[in-house]
Parts: sequence; structure tokens; C-alpha cells
Amino acid sequence: MESQTRGKRVHESGSGKDVGEPVSKKSTVCMFGEKCYRKNMIHLTEYSHPHLDKLLRSLEDVNDPKLPDDFKPQIDYSIILDQLCILRKIYDKKDKEEKSSTTSDKSTSSPSQSNSSKNQNSTRDSPSKGFGRPSRLSSKVDKNAGKENGRYVDEPTNCDVAARLEAAAPYYFFLTKVRSVAATHVEPLSITFRELLDPSLGKLEASCQINYMVEMPWLMHHYFYHKLGEKPLLIIYGDDNDDLRSSALPKNITAVRIKTPHPFGHHHTKMSLFYYADGSLRVVVSTANLVASDWHNRTQGVWVSPLCPPLPAGADTSSGESPTEFKADLLRYLCFYKLPQLQDWVGRIRRADFSHIRVFFIASVPGSHQGPDIDRWGHRRLGSILKKYCNSDADSSWPILAQCSSIGSLGQDPEAWMIGELRASMAQSKGAPAPRSPPPFRVIYPSKQNVMDSLDGLMGGDCLPYSIRTHQKQMWFTAFLYQWKSSKRLRTGAVPHIKTYGRISPDGKQLAWFHLSSANLSKAAWGINRKTKASGAGLFMMSYEAGVLFLPQMLIDSPAFNLDQKGEDGSPPFPLPYDYPLVRYEAGDKPFVMEYLEALLRKK
Repeated sequence: MESQTRGKRVHESGSGKDVGEPVSKKSTVCMFGEKCYRKNMIHLTEYSHPHLDKLLRSLEDVNDPKLPDDFKPQIDYSIILDQLCILRKIYDKKDKEEKSSTTSDKSTSSPSQSNSSKNQNSTRDSPSKGFGRPSRLSSKVDKNAGKENGRYVDEPTNCDVAARLEAAAPYYFFLTKVRSVAATHVEPLSITFRELLDPSLGKLEASCQINYMVEMPWLMHHYFYHKLGEKPLLIIYGDDNDDLRSSALPKNITAVRIKTPHPFGHHHTKMSLFYYADGSLRVVVSTANLVASDWHNRTQGVWVSPLCPPLPAGADTSSGESPTEFKADLLRYLCFYKLPQLQDWVGRIRRADFSHIRVFFIASVPGSHQGPDIDRWGHRRLGSILKKYCNSDADSSWPILAQCSSIGSLGQDPEAWMIGELRASMAQSKGAPAPRSPPPFRVIYPSKQNVMDSLDGLMGGDCLPYSIRTHQKQMWFTAFLYQWKSSKRLRTGAVPHIKTYGRISPDGKQLAWFHLSSANLSKAAWGINRKTKASGAGLFMMSYEAGVLFLPQMLIDSPAFNLDQKGEDGSPPFPLPYDYPLVRYEAGDKPFVMEYLEALLRKK
């Protein structure tokens, strides 16, 4: 176990001088120490920050904090002040809960009072009411794991998942079903996590889940539903989780946490690998964490590959490549981890035939990439593919659309990165002369009103971790923003955690390309061009990401996807996840920021 520290309770008067007994054990000391920049209430609750506790105890007035003269901050002064304010509220809340608990223990409750208390606790502990973090297991995973208040509500399931997958050709692009919108339960291009494990897709022999957040009880509930709970399962994850420590896992489950070398980077990929008894396999790339709330009332994207059968005995492992080099790019990504636990999966992929896959695999991995690697990752990879294959009629009037669930620090002006190098990559096409003017760049991101009107109200915004402090440094960004609207796909009320990018004709009838990805609109996810005297040009990125690029040239042998009708070859319209034309933010509209939700939780 990593070292542990105890959180201290601060006196309710707000003075840091009066410190009571420890209120709880936090799981681990934050790995970033005094360089931790995070201002998320959940992070500050789950991880210990001794330097912040010490500062909090030394402050004369927490409501008007001033750091000691001899304190030398290793991050921005304003971030530390925000962290202290949040930490004080956490301790105040714990004080009140302890007092309430003590009072309750000393009194005799009536049956009705006991039931009321139980209901309140159930509401607080429900993943749909919090930040969506994984719940904690107190014992090893078993067949009863993953039940909320004794049970999980079963996901809506359509029969014969394999038939629906076949009918989704050539795109194989789904949105997750929305629990509160019954019409999405029967929509042909909607899917649940449980359906990815359906036996009609193959007799599952082993699986690998690569993700950021994992809620083990929920995940294993679905495996046990299909009687797959004892099959080998490898989990590669990013967010710290006690449930995934080896001592808490049965022998058939192996979990490896990936820590990025950069404090602003994350292991953010969302991908599943399924290996079947006949030697075939399937790849799934999505935008959803493996937590219950991500698969309930949110909009998520899921690409499910066609079956990749085993190569004939004796075939060269370099054969069976996709026309898009999907196999090589996937192997390059997996090998980057340098994990011995992934070697079996690398071998299985090499022995599989990927020739039926017609999308491109585009990934990001942390580091500074030079030479031939510069065009293998992030936005440079996207740009190089578009320049090689995208032979469309798109001109400077075709806008680039970026749709995301979070925004990073983009710079003092839009040209610094977003409509500089990122747009330059996304505007590439085959053999096209340099346009006289660059295409418009538009960003679809939920406004505060979008979230307030969502199925879960403001609580629906717990998957949108954009901060007010970041936004205040880039107020220019508001001019690029458009509302989240998805009436055609019945998901306007389902807050989008999906991330997509594409280029569309001004009349909304054609699509030059479309990209589904885990990557939000940030330099950490897509990379930023850097030049150094020592190594020259390079692409620097901080996160692991994965996505798939849909090009009409590969999928329907056409210069563009149709959006409103079938193609001349009978190909179906591309299933865009949002409405077009877009609706621009009006005067007074504000992008949703996490502080709106934190304010609501403080009131509770």
C-alpha cells in the first residue's frame, strides 16, 4: 500500500488555528504533491495533500486566505487559494455529517425516520447523483457485486445484437441508449455495454478493457449477466481505484494502472478488445468510461468493428492488414505501453485478419515525437491521412466542427493553437491547392442552459469538467461556441460526453469526413508542434487517446457522405449525432463550467 495520511478537521469558525481530531483516512497521498493543480472536489476528497492541510491550519481567515510570506508555491498562487477554499468546504461538510450522525446515534429513531435516513443515504451514494466516480468494493468481486441498493436496473436490450451490427454497415457507428428516453431503446443505431458482451457476437474467451475510469461492480455485473465473470479480463486504466488493486481482484482479472509523466495528462483512451473461442476478435472504440453513469443518460459514441477472423494456419503475421493500416496503427499504440500483460493481445491481433475494417485508427500517446513519428500521432496523424486520402469537394466554405465534453487551456488567442495548427491539420485534403481563406471553425459544447434543461438537470453536467478559471483566460472562445442539439437522434436532453470532429457542407447535406475520439479539445490530447535546437520539429502531447476516422473514400467509394438521403450506390446516410444547422450561443449564453455543479452540491 502507498503511504497514507489523515485529513484534519478545521473548526467551523473558519479559523485554521483550531484543529480537531482526524475525520477520515484518505486513500493515498496525491502523486503530484505540491505541484497538484486539480480543483475537483472529488479529487481533493479522495487524495491527501499534506501541504494544503498544513496551509489550511495556518490561515487566520479561510474566507479571505492569504498564504504565509515564507511559503513558496510550486504552481499558480490562485490555484492554491481555490484548492484551500474547496478543502475547507469538504471539512465543514464532514463536521456536519459527523454531528448529524452522533445526534442520530443518541436518539431513538422511529421506523419512518429510519426509512427516510436510508433513502437519503441511497440517494447520496447513487452514481447518478455524484460525480460518476467508481464506487468502492469492500471485498473481492463476486456474482453479487455491482448492485445499487441490492440490485442494478437491467439495461434495455434488443434481441440479436449481431443482426443489428450487420445492419449498421458500413459505418458500425452507434450511440449509447438513453435510459430515460424509451425511443432510443429500439433505435437500430443505439447500443448498451451489456450488448457488447452478447453471445450472438461470438463465444467470448478473453477481453481487454482500456479506459480511464472503471467502476468494477457495474462492469462485473454485466460480465456475470452473460456468465463471463470467470473469463480472463485485462484492465488497463488511468484513474486511481482501490477496487483494481491486485489484492482486491480474483485470479482471472489483471489490472494495470497507467500513470502519465505529465500532471495535465491522462490515460483517457476508451477501447475494448474481445477475443473469441474460434480465434477471431473484435475492437470497440468509444467515448464512455466504464462507469454506470456514462452509459445511462448521456450521449456517447461507440464504434464496433466487424469480426476479424483468424488468419489461416502458417500465414505471415504481417498479412491481414486493413486498407487503412488499422492493424499496424493499433499494434503501434499497444506496443507503446511496453506492458508484458499486453503481449498475448499483441499476438492475437497479429494473427487476425483486419482486411474488413475500413476506418482509420488515430491515437495519441504522451511524449515528444520527432522524425517519422511526428505524423503517427494526434492531429498530425489526422492531417496526414486527410492529405493522402480525402479527395472531397470541400472548399473554404465547409466549416470544421469540433464537438467535445471538455476544453483545455487553448492560449491567449484562437490563433495560438485552435485555429492555428489544429485547424491546419483538419483542413487538409488530397491534391487541393492552398485555400485563399481557411474554413470556419465551430465548437459544439453545452451551454449552462443546455445542462439545466437536460434529463438530469445541473447534475447532468458532472461529465463536463471545464473550469471557470480556464474560461476566463480565453473569453475569446465564446465566439466559437454552438449549442448542443440532437432532436433527430432523440438526445438533446442527454448531455454529450461524446467527442467528434468533422467537416460538413454549408447546406448540411454532405460530410467530407468524421472522427469519433476520446480526445477533447486540448493540446494535451491532440498535441502541439514544438521546435527545439537539439531535436528540431516535434509534436508534444501529454495524454493517451484513441479514435476512429471515417472517410467516404474508404467506406463508400465516394468523395463525401450523404447526410439527408442514401447515396447513389445505396449507402445509408451517415448517422450524425447532432442536429445541423447549428445554433450559435446567444447573448447571455455561457458555456457550462464545473463550478455551477459544485455550487449546487454545496447547497445540498
